[in-house]
Amino acid sequence: MISRAEALARARRWAAQDRPGAEPEVGLHEFDDGYVAWRVEPVPPDPQVPVATGQPRVVIDRQTGELSVWPSLPAPVIAARYRAEHDARQAAVGRFAPEVRHVLQQAGWFPGRDVSASVDRWLASFADELAGLSVFPAARSAMVEFGGLTVPQFGLHGEPGGGFTSYLHPTGGGVVTDAARVFAEEYDDPVFPIGNHADGPSELVMDAQGRVFLLHWAEEFFVAAGIDAALTALIRGDDLVAASERTW
Repeated sequence: MISRAEALARARRWAAQDRPGAEPEVGLHEFDDGYVAWRVEPVPPDPQVPVATGQPRVVIDRQTGELSVWPSLPAPVIAARYRAEHDARQAAVGRFAPEVRHVLQQAGWFPGRDVSASVDRWLASFADELAGLSVFPAARSAMVEFGGLTVPQFGLHGEPGGGFTSYLHPTGGGVVTDAARVFAEEYDDPVFPIGNHADGPSELVMDAQGRVFLLHWAEEFFVAAGIDAALTALIRGDDLVAASERTW
């Protein structure tokens, strides 16, 4: 637990970086999760000289003492944003196992990620290819949160990147729908493409219930009953069950 005095000392050390001379004055705003600090610039003796503005702020986490740099915004605004991000991070801790969360974060995912605009542009760009396929709410939600990510897979030695990579739509390439249409007809379960997988290569699709399947040229596989579990299985390289076994 970081006290106000400790936070002030850390803020002064931060403010003094690359600033030789007297110890700088800092302002400090305390809130539930920590402290917002900023360098207080001296008023120039010449009134014609403008006071420096746009100086960055720093947040000192109350629990860990970790410093994070923020733009020049009012301290209460920064505190509110930091609190929201902190709550989201805490919620994510129980959502994915640590090694899976690490891979996703390295790929660019973070709690609350939203690429709705990119998804909408992608859907419009491939409207002809996707004609007749329903964009189920679960599929759109998955793409909005994870779309555009390139997700590596653990290899034989447990290190990410040694297995087959997954690419979540919207991707830079096109979209293949033939396998999705065949799957829907064969299993009487309409699906929508949500990504590609390097093994095969193959397609990742999702049905209206949020179940994820991997459509490989050799076999269709059931991955998991939801996007979180599916990403976990793909990242870990779990053995998949053939969709024909109907365990889903």
